[in-house]
Amino acid sequence: MNNQKINVMFVTHADKKGGAEQSLIHLINYLDKAKYKIFLLSPRDAAYLDEIKPEFVHFPMQLPSIKKKLGLGYLQAVLKIKSFVRKNQIDIVHANGWRAPWYTAPLKLLSSCKLVWHHRDHTHLRMFNQVLPRFFDQVICISHFVADSIQGSNKTIIYNGVDPETALTLKSRSFMEDDTLVIGTFGRIVEWKRYHLMIEAVKKLADSNRSNWKLLIVGDTSVDGSDDYYNEMIKKVLSYGLEHHVVFYGYSKKPLDVMKECDLTINFSLNEPFGRVIIESMLAQTPVIVADSGGAPEIIHHTKGGFIVKDGDVEELYQTIQRVYDKTVDHQELAVSGYVSVMKDFNMNTIARKVESTYSQLLVSSMKPKAAEMSR
Repeated sequence: MNNQKINVMFVTHADKKGGAEQSLIHLINYLDKAKYKIFLLSPRDAAYLDEIKPEFVHFPMQLPSIKKKLGLGYLQAVLKIKSFVRKNQIDIVHANGWRAPWYTAPLKLLSSCKLVWHHRDHTHLRMFNQVLPRFFDQVICISHFVADSIQGSNKTIIYNGVDPETALTLKSRSFMEDDTLVIGTFGRIVEWKRYHLMIEAVKKLADSNRSNWKLLIVGDTSVDGSDDYYNEMIKKVLSYGLEHHVVFYGYSKKPLDVMKECDLTINFSLNEPFGRVIIESMLAQTPVIVADSGGAPEIIHHTKGGFIVKDGDVEELYQTIQRVYDKTVDHQELAVSGYVSVMKDFNMNTIARKVESTYSQLLVSSMKPKAAEMSR
């Protein structure tokens, strides 16, 4: 192991920034620069590289889908990674997301470095839940919901975190300024995010003669290619006559700035593994409604910064929005509670120290056998 710094190589397949990549960027930016030298394996022209603040050694490499690459091409990629790891004396390989671990797992047999998998998804596939974790020294799960899906004792729960520096500016508007409730929903436009249920809920709001509101749908289809679903949502809005209320905002490079303009945000996803936009919304002092599904309720239980609605229940979602619209809830109390909790417990300074502690435990355990051999 390098006597001066610990060499950590992060591995990701993504060339565009989603929630997993944003979390990875935050982690790299908040690691102790005096202790760690950073290496990053990612596509050559990954769109988020300029957001990484510390110096890092870039290992440009595409990691195609295993379904397409399995075979000789996959083996060549693994051997290329092994060669880089040995040449640069990498101490820890940290796989991010759902594709990178398939390329790094073989290092368990091919190198002496420690392997960490940052598991950010939930699946029922046996290979992910029972087989793949066995190849890693530690699996970091982003929620209890994710951790409960995999087997083994080599797992720990470390929530995603927010960059506290993005909380330096105040909210853009006061609650229901101009008597208008601005609702935001953020993320990829894909069916499991369940935008169709949100549209049904706000239609009920309109049908109840509550007309001073807007719903901003912030996101696009570039990651999932789900244009058919997107077009269905546009047709639904038009058929309900809500085109002046529902705004398809598109992708935003600065979603927190949009969240600061909102009075309320909604994350109604099915089995959301965590929900980064939930803690970001609270950082913007905007309360959140979530479905009682996946890891999202864990955040609300912890922060008290929003509402948990029965999974898939459009009527209860509508009624919750109505309560906020009618000002029968203490919006300020929710906003403050969420903000204070996120700044304390989901702060990247706190999250990065937890990851560093995981690294230290792995490296200490690897030193013990060597020390025992030397004492003989």
